[in-house]
Amino acid sequence: MEPRESAAVEPASPGKAPDDAFERAVAALTQVQRRCVDADNSALCIVAGAGSGKTRVLTLRAARRIRDGTADADHTAIWTFTRKAANELRQRLRLYGVAVSGPSAPGGTPGPGVRAGTLHQLALALLRRHALDVGGPPPVVIERRYRTVTAIVGDPILASAIDTEIGWSKANCLGPGAYAEAVQSSGRPVSVPLDRVVEAFEAYQLSLTRRRVLDLDDVLIGAGDLLERDIDFAERVRWRYRHLSVDEFQDVNPTQFRLIQALRGDRSDLCAVGDPDQAIFGWNGADPGLIYRLPELVPGMEVARLGENHRSTPQVVAAASAALGTTSARSARSVSTDGPLPEVTEYEDEIAEARGVIAVLLDRSADGLRWSDQAVLARTNDQLTVVRQALADAGIPHRLAPDPDTPIDRRRYDPDLTTEDAVELATFHRAKGLEWTAVNVVGLEEGFVPIVYAQSVKAQAEERRLLYVAITRASIHLHCSWARNRTLATGRQVERQPSPWLSAVAGVARTGTVRNPPRDTGRWIAEIRATLNN
Repeated sequence: MEPRESAAVEPASPGKAPDDAFERAVAALTQVQRRCVDADNSALCIVAGAGSGKTRVLTLRAARRIRDGTADADHTAIWTFTRKAANELRQRLRLYGVAVSGPSAPGGTPGPGVRAGTLHQLALALLRRHALDVGGPPPVVIERRYRTVTAIVGDPILASAIDTEIGWSKANCLGPGAYAEAVQSSGRPVSVPLDRVVEAFEAYQLSLTRRRVLDLDDVLIGAGDLLERDIDFAERVRWRYRHLSVDEFQDVNPTQFRLIQALRGDRSDLCAVGDPDQAIFGWNGADPGLIYRLPELVPGMEVARLGENHRSTPQVVAAASAALGTTSARSARSVSTDGPLPEVTEYEDEIAEARGVIAVLLDRSADGLRWSDQAVLARTNDQLTVVRQALADAGIPHRLAPDPDTPIDRRRYDPDLTTEDAVELATFHRAKGLEWTAVNVVGLEEGFVPIVYAQSVKAQAEERRLLYVAITRASIHLHCSWARNRTLATGRQVERQPSPWLSAVAGVARTGTVRNPPRDTGRWIAEIRATLNN
């Protein structure tokens, strides 16, 4: 990660009229959205459902305050969780005529305008600024720890599990010495012996120390430590960042919240936007309960709710609400026009499912949808393998949905990311924040949804929210499916049962059973290609 510091204002796009753009955007808001934008209280928590326009509201609220003088652009900071989202925020602010800090050399003094970026970018900027002030060496950051952990433990599968545990520990501001006790007290299921995790964790931290580098979690921890340790520096930072906004607040973990609190100090100028129903990163340390507790932690904070879904049809929203069940804190309501009923299909096996999905994709294409308007989502990457092969055999352009933090220059050289009009494949987690006209959710079987190791009530609730996130990526067309038989990586075929939450979705959908198609693959591909050419 190489966040860049500000030195100059990036102006609004040429040919645009900022006042007109702002007024048009405000005029298009619903009454509920407008109340959030115009709220006088500087401490505001917006609980916003899927498709409710929360990012638009957050951006317009910041722009409104700057325009009417209740906030200053030079002292405003907005943070989100991905560089892609941060780029979109900056573009919207510039469109509304708001000054936005532009990039400069690392360690430079922030220039005039709103700072919009990720919390990691902010934390790294603080560490670099402090190092420059005291004449110390600038921090060096490694972006991913998996390679180092793999070198320590040898086994890639074991390394992946330990990597997750180190991330969870650091997300909770814990070092190796406190990890085991915290896991035991929290009831967190861990597939690796705790002493093995602690041993690798200690070796990993020692490796970082010897190389004089930090990982991304250490950047957050280090910035929080710095603000707590150096009072003078903290006061200068708080003077700079007086008006704070945080998007996707349901994904905030204790380490990130500690940094936010250290930045806020004793002030209450904070706008937090999030959706508890889309809290899907608890396994990685996020605390979805923070958004509920926030009004108690920030004096005078007002709570507003955005419950109208502007993205999805009532039929898709009904399916999502059914999947979520009674875990939702509120009732979602679609304000879009009616659409077709979602479909739930039972297949003989994973090959039949993959071919069935291709048939659905072709039907949508024949109706005029671009390939890029369609997606295939699964709980795990492995489940997408069969679908991906079937798409390749059929000659249908497809790609893996890019990581929101994948830099643009890296995407240019990745063949999976360069095709513009292509069906996108993604896991439920990767699909967060994305949307398509038509979505196919595959592999909805017990053991996948919920995932087999999600045994606790808390883990099951998160799995249910994960299904909700997958379904709400669809705006009009939704097709859900499962297979009665599936071949494991070992080659053994096992019988499967549908996800326990699929019956609720089926209650508001059309259902059907499709048995295995003929195994004459050559003929089947020829038929597919003939259809594509017609």
